[in-house]
Amino acid sequence: MRLFKKILLKIHQVTGIALSLMFLVWFVSGIVLIFAGFPHASRQDRFLFLKPFSPSDFEHILPLPDTIIGSVELDKLNDTPVYRITAGKKKQQVFDAATLLPIDSFSEKLCKQEAERFLGCSTLKSVNIEQLDQWMPWSYYQPLLPIYKFYMNDSRHTVLYMSSKTGTIVQQTDRKSRWLARIGAIPHWIYFRSLRLNVQLWNQMVIWISSIGLLTCLSGIIAGFIRLNKRRKQKKTGSITPYKKFWYKWHHLVGLFFGVFVFTFLLSGLFSVVDFPKGGTSPKQTFEPRKVWDKGEKVAVNAGHSFSELWQVLDNKNGVRKLEWETSMGTPAWFVYYDNYQVPQVYVATSDSIFKQKSYSLEQVKKRTEKLFDGTSYAISVQSEFDNYYQPSGMFGRPLPVYKISWTDEAQNLIYIDPVTGKVVTSLTRNRKIHRWLYQGLHKFNFQFLVEHNWLRKILLFILSLGGITVSFSGVVLSWKWIKRKAKRYNA
Repeated sequence: MRLFKKILLKIHQVTGIALSLMFLVWFVSGIVLIFAGFPHASRQDRFLFLKPFSPSDFEHILPLPDTIIGSVELDKLNDTPVYRITAGKKKQQVFDAATLLPIDSFSEKLCKQEAERFLGCSTLKSVNIEQLDQWMPWSYYQPLLPIYKFYMNDSRHTVLYMSSKTGTIVQQTDRKSRWLARIGAIPHWIYFRSLRLNVQLWNQMVIWISSIGLLTCLSGIIAGFIRLNKRRKQKKTGSITPYKKFWYKWHHLVGLFFGVFVFTFLLSGLFSVVDFPKGGTSPKQTFEPRKVWDKGEKVAVNAGHSFSELWQVLDNKNGVRKLEWETSMGTPAWFVYYDNYQVPQVYVATSDSIFKQKSYSLEQVKKRTEKLFDGTSYAISVQSEFDNYYQPSGMFGRPLPVYKISWTDEAQNLIYIDPVTGKVVTSLTRNRKIHRWLYQGLHKFNFQFLVEHNWLRKILLFILSLGGITVSFSGVVLSWKWIKRKAKRYNA
């Protein structure tokens, strides 16, 4: 037992010396993240920047050939209607909608005009970048290169990034958001450009640091109770810690009170990059209802109708900013967007006509569920409030009410259907539910009560992070003192 204690204390000491500074950085940057994340270009602002279509636009738009594969969007770039065909993540082809000629790239002059129109100010300078920089550290943006980087002449020192391949704004930062990211998101998520672009290496680093950190924390918690046990044997009274030296005493005390939180924080951080294996080999365990539900018949864009026909059936012809060729309850349809990028009007296209689809009823959802999932055990209900699995999401719409379909099989699938579009808003399996609790729950306190009272959630995160800072800082001080002692002996 004595050997075990000695080994345990040595593990805590060695790993603590190695990682205490990293812990301190994580907790300090985590407090910043409570209030400000990584900068991004607002989806709503970019959407409202799109110019609305006019009647003449619809008269000249040609249908895409059947050979085009991928999701299809139709909007206007400056004054030109364009098709955007997305075949993979961020990979996009652009076609002039009036001629169907591909547009391989957009000039710097055009993008500069768009950038100045977007912010309503002039450009100080522009740089053509061939590699992703610190503010775009995600490899899936590679297909959008080269990118024009515009330094804008405004009071916020805004920098706009526009892809020469798509002619669209892909990132926006300003001086405040950049500085907050430097002390928040970047050190917390280890979002250093050269590392983050190497996704596999970045994942491995997060996994190793978190795993060693868990060992540090667990050994520290056990060591803390061992020291309490030692105090009882010596029949000491007064302080609950046997340590008299200031930093040792406070590291022990705050470690006892906040050690569990530090452990759960590290564990949940680990699960931000590690997922549960799907497991199971039976069809009931592996089938994905979301793919089944959203799958529809493949029909040429506009299903043989002209865009003039679509224009004629629109209830509101003013302010149409974007159209998406989608499926609605398995049927081809146009999603027509006006002033809200999250809520479209749905126009179903059959071989005979185009008509506006009303919100789907519970009976319609039940009928489709019976057809698609016959032989499975499920329940359908109308959900009018958010819960622990269905919560508001900043950049992505989460409508209410929704239809909730839950399965009682091994995978315990769960999907939420939007009554307006008839599509799955979000879906979960048993493993994804566990992951949700271990990451979103433990790391961000995304429990429904706290989400509804966000001020309380932030206060709790702030207080517990202060505890983590105290544990980490005292560990840094003790590590530095140990290093100085060793260096002094070495030099003696």
